[in-house]
Amino acid sequence: MAIYICSICEKTFTQKGHFEAHKSRKNPCKKSTVIEKIIEKKVQDAINKMSTNLKIDKPKLLKSKTTQMDYSKKTKDELIEMCKERNIKGYSNKNKVGIIALLSPAAVPMNENILIMNPQDIPVESRKYKVLSLFSGMGGMDVGFAEQVVVRRESVQPDYIHSNYNISGFVNLKRLPFITVFQNDILPAAQRVAELNGWNHNYVLKDIRDLLKEKYAFPAADVITGGFPCQDFSHAGKRQGFDAARGTLYQSYVELVKRVKPIVFVAENVNGLLTMPTNPINTIVADFAAAGYEVKYQLIKCEEHGIPQTRWRVIIMGVRLDKRQHLTNDWNVITENKLRCTLRPYFAHLAEPADSTDLAQKAYSQAARLEKGQGQSEVNLDGYGPTMRAEHHGNIEFRRITGGQNGESTLPERRLTVREAALIQTFPPECKLTEPNKKSGMSYKPIGNAVPPLLGYIVARKVEQILAKCG
Repeated sequence: MAIYICSICEKTFTQKGHFEAHKSRKNPCKKSTVIEKIIEKKVQDAINKMSTNLKIDKPKLLKSKTTQMDYSKKTKDELIEMCKERNIKGYSNKNKVGIIALLSPAAVPMNENILIMNPQDIPVESRKYKVLSLFSGMGGMDVGFAEQVVVRRESVQPDYIHSNYNISGFVNLKRLPFITVFQNDILPAAQRVAELNGWNHNYVLKDIRDLLKEKYAFPAADVITGGFPCQDFSHAGKRQGFDAARGTLYQSYVELVKRVKPIVFVAENVNGLLTMPTNPINTIVADFAAAGYEVKYQLIKCEEHGIPQTRWRVIIMGVRLDKRQHLTNDWNVITENKLRCTLRPYFAHLAEPADSTDLAQKAYSQAARLEKGQGQSEVNLDGYGPTMRAEHHGNIEFRRITGGQNGESTLPERRLTVREAALIQTFPPECKLTEPNKKSGMSYKPIGNAVPPLLGYIVARKVEQILAKCG
């Protein structure tokens, strides 16, 4: 449906006849100053808040504000060209006010309390806790701790929300007081995704065992995080456990904890740790405890915490013994954000691959459907996505199958795109996952390996509470 906008007063019309009558009326319309007043007020409010939170010299900010572009004086066509130049997407179905919101998100309010803002516009409280990240991958846990988390509004309790994101229904979460000081992995593709999004911080691409042998000078940290390789404990894997080389990588994590001595550490792994006959969880807890920590664990079912995915994970936490007296016996138990969100809202804004300009939405596995095996079923839009796995080998689940349950018979059968897989994991809806002229399907692996950023955020909030009590 076409939308007509008066270039003088910015009033919108859905019918061309009404638009022409408006332009030719006897009493000419006048330029609206509503947008300018909203922009002026919101910019001033944002400046005042940033001045308080960041302790920045206010006069300098005011000087910067006076040179800000007045988008309201531009025509819609001019604004669209600016979006194209800045590689901003999502303008095609928006009116002039909506496009201004994309170009200057702090300028236009969505409701009485929450603004639209880009992640880079959100002030971060003082970063007082340093995080050292192991088995970092593309940065899922690290995004949750120290980057901007963007999820559907339905996925989080209201006090998590800072502002609206520039895609309808998505929100920016409040930033947490952590800073990543070191990252480590061995997968170049995962590191590259982190780089593309600015999530890489002192990222060392080398086997952690080699770094320990070389006596690498790891930075001091308040927190160590890491999801040590889980395939050998997974129900989806061969379950070789400690008999596989990867199964003992947690011992390198233990060694690093001994060297750095953080106040808190967090380890994430599959629920297979709790179901294998050899009870590997008991060995892992004992080894970390021997490093001078009280260690506890909790099974988290992601679909019960706002993540649109049936992903069950064991969260192992340790607190240094000299800080333990400040905490209650249930210090590790996560109880926040107990709500549910299905897949449909996460996919609602997406175009079909053939119609999308998003490289990650255009990319999907072409593997044929088989009669049995993993990845041969269709996702249920009104339910939760399947566990995103690292070892897809092209057999990622189907977005839809012919005659499937989602009532999309007019659309083609296909598997999940790279973008859809990342959204199931709660990565930001516009994060970069692919590059031109690269094999986009390779992104499935780092996505499947990752900790969902929303899970990382929920864990980080618990860690922040622990550290606050420890003093």
